[in-house]
Amino acid sequence: MYCRAGFSLAAASLSALLATAAARTVPDDGGLTGTTIRIGVESAVGSLSLDGENLGFRLAFEEANARGGVHGRRFVWTERRRASPSPADVLSVARQMIDDDRVFALVNFSGPAIGDIVAYARSRRVPVMFPHTALVSSEGERYLFTSFPRFEGEAEAMFRYLVEDRGLHRLAIAHDPNAYGQTFRDALRQHAGRFGYAVVAEVPIAARMPADVSAEFTRIADSTPDAVVMALYPEQAQALMAARARAGWQGRMVSAGPLTDEASLTVPGGSADGTLGFCHYPDPEQSRVPGVARYRAALSRFYPDRRFDRYTLYGYTFGRLVVDGVERAGRELTRERFIDAMEGVQNWDAGGVLPNVTFSAKNHHAQRAGFICEMRGGRLTAITDWISP
Repeated sequence: MYCRAGFSLAAASLSALLATAAARTVPDDGGLTGTTIRIGVESAVGSLSLDGENLGFRLAFEEANARGGVHGRRFVWTERRRASPSPADVLSVARQMIDDDRVFALVNFSGPAIGDIVAYARSRRVPVMFPHTALVSSEGERYLFTSFPRFEGEAEAMFRYLVEDRGLHRLAIAHDPNAYGQTFRDALRQHAGRFGYAVVAEVPIAARMPADVSAEFTRIADSTPDAVVMALYPEQAQALMAARARAGWQGRMVSAGPLTDEASLTVPGGSADGTLGFCHYPDPEQSRVPGVARYRAALSRFYPDRRFDRYTLYGYTFGRLVVDGVERAGRELTRERFIDAMEGVQNWDAGGVLPNVTFSAKNHHAQRAGFICEMRGGRLTAITDWISP
């Protein structure tokens, strides 16, 4: 009996040790039930871009659910609202989704907090899918998939174009003082000597939703620029375009890629025609490519009162890519199988919304190309082919 008791105690101890080791090495596949897959999506915060992106992701998930879900599971999503745009508050939302809501994956997120969000998600082995920012690289990351062209390459291509194709040699910049705005400001400084232009003004706009930036625009106009680069958020850009209209200034405006959308640049009483930008996606209202037509049909079905814009088009297209990864992973879904399935994507057809997407274990970046566009008749019109900076 003594031997049996000793054996039982030893076996129990060994089982406990093995369970502990397994808990440390096997990823926690939270967010899954037999019938649902839970995704972390931020609640609306009154931001044109962020709210549109997140609605686009939900749209892709709703479309999948309307078809019966994926392998017997329907998408559900946890929504949490950030208390403020501060990086600490945004990180707090992501951590709550991971730890409290036990989501399968996070989608979207953006801004200066993204580096910390990715690091925290990595420590929990939770995928972060297609943040709407180019401030973070997916190189060497297993749990991160990124979306559009890096800001540094976009800036270089755009500044070269302004000088060599448009003959603009006096450039000013209005920028958010965070990492996004500073990336474009620093790139403008960096390439001045190489491309032969002068940086005549650098004006930060700190308020995320400013009522009036007339003073800031006056500083810019007094520097007599040939063009003004905007590395801003939509509400900041709208305020700047309104100040431009009030001042009657007719110089060239230039939009950074994430900002380049008709809704962000058009204000009552002022024409945005002539504004140049680096577009990531085709015209959401008028493009006839299949991927945009599918987007319009889905948005009209599920959100008939919502206007078409590039922010919802972005979320919808990359949301479809998430759905595709879940389908590829099969019924025995885990986070690791999902990532493996995403790494197997080859020439995924976005229907012309962006160039075909290919991933691998060493490449988690979806889109390397955009195109230069110009506002004509109130619509952003492509004036180049796809450019890979």
